[in-house]
Amino acid sequence: MLAHMLLTIMLTGTQAGRATQAARVTFAVFVTDPSGKPITDVTVTLTGPTERSSRTEAGRLVFENLRSGSYHFRFEKDGFTPLERDVAGRGAAPIDVKVTLTPLRPPPPPIAPVGGLAPLATADGQVVALDMPAFIEKNYIGRAAGKTTPIGCTAGGASTLIQINDAIATHAHDDADEFIYVIAGQGNANMGDRHEPLGPGVFLVIPRGLAHGFTTGQQKPLVMISTRAGEKCAR
Repeated sequence: MLAHMLLTIMLTGTQAGRATQAARVTFAVFVTDPSGKPITDVTVTLTGPTERSSRTEAGRLVFENLRSGSYHFRFEKDGFTPLERDVAGRGAAPIDVKVTLTPLRPPPPPIAPVGGLAPLATADGQVVALDMPAFIEKNYIGRAAGKTTPIGCTAGGASTLIQINDAIATHAHDDADEFIYVIAGQGNANMGDRHEPLGPGVFLVIPRGLAHGFTTGQQKPLVMISTRAGEKCAR
């Protein structure tokens, strides 16, 4: 009888130990911005007894089958301040981990440089020096199909701000080479069978006489500075 009781106690203890070892933890993660809108593609890194890393979809992410213990979460996404949080992982029920990421503050507006510039001189001897972000904002295209705004010109060429929501048909400049610098948006420069992708910071030289056109991409408007070297200054 005593031997049977001892055996029962030993078996019960072994089963309890196995149940403890088999216990697993689930974290249900939900990430939003301050307005409560779910944030997609947040990188969530989990360190502790088990290490995991994944990204949110529609703000949600689930980590399953983790060992019990203390865990450290790190949440990261471009444009937001990273966030860290410690969470205790115990029990069979899913543990909610709800966090709010704060958007980074936009950079301050650029300070207009003083001195050291080589401003654009016009044909009549006047000088053009522009704050381009302010110039673009003042002359913004809105929902129009396209808009061109003169910037400045000399006896040897002219510069124009070009903004397009719709394509520019194929054309050519017989008496001027065209230098294109992209400020914002996406699109393509189409020159026959050649299609050059355009995006912020792209610089393109189009030789005179070469037929070309422009199309826009998903990010509109396509905003460019066009300088035609050799074209007479129209005043």
